[in-house]
Amino acid sequence: MTSSLKTEIYNGKLKSGKEKKMKDFNLLKERIKKEFFQHQVIVNNPYTKWFKKGEANTEQIKDLIIQFSVFSNHFIVVQCKRMVYASTIEGEEAARAILLNECGVGMNVKTGSIEGQKFTTPNAHLNWLRKMAETLDISPKIIGRWGSGTKHTHKFLEGLDQTYGSLDGIVGAGASFAIETWAAFGIGETKEEESNNFWDELVVGLESYNQKHRLPKALSSVPLGFFKYHFETEAGHGVSVWKELEETFSEPDFDEEKYLKAGKTALEAIYTFWLGLDETRKRLG
Repeated sequence: MTSSLKTEIYNGKLKSGKEKKMKDFNLLKERIKKEFFQHQVIVNNPYTKWFKKGEANTEQIKDLIIQFSVFSNHFIVVQCKRMVYASTIEGEEAARAILLNECGVGMNVKTGSIEGQKFTTPNAHLNWLRKMAETLDISPKIIGRWGSGTKHTHKFLEGLDQTYGSLDGIVGAGASFAIETWAAFGIGETKEEESNNFWDELVVGLESYNQKHRLPKALSSVPLGFFKYHFETEAGHGVSVWKELEETFSEPDFDEEKYLKAGKTALEAIYTFWLGLDETRKRLG
């Protein structure tokens, strides 16, 4: 066999291997669209669908802020684990950016990058929630405290810790992809799709609350910076996890079933959080 023929066969096998890898990756993306993007927490969140109607009273608004503060504060611990246990450099860097942004470092909303951005204490996300709480006379002592969380919020955070914060990098990556694409779902698409993003639904509901319950009484509006900022930045987070998926998929120990199971488990944990809020708002209504 001539060397040119050997080279031709080798190149053919290499091309065939790449084509198979690309086909497998495309099949994975189709499974993700079916198994992640059709989850109830993305397509039919009962709490946010109700909330955007603008029917929330003050006690229901308080409950939202308090439970979000518990989630936001304790998410930092889980996010740190995600960074430490990431199975790829891409995953580690993306996790570090999200972690530092949560703690007060600025972020480029289009790219999700924190390079060259400044840190300020007021920009820590928990402090934005404290400002919201202050306008409603919620004691700062209960903001972000574990004891302020409901059993649903606790179960949600424990579910994230077991998946997103897992020592197993594949499990963490699957949960990361599910969480970030859930949060960014619809952003950058049509106006109708964006209006069904849960961050936008919360902003609409809070704007309505201010119009109905604050402004007519000459009360200061509940600041919306926390929710508006997350709506603006989630697109950048979503881009990061798609890049991370390509890196993770190329790893020799990538386990598709483990990855998908972790993502679905994380989405179930998130759904538990919203079901808890929905249960409480009915009691407070």
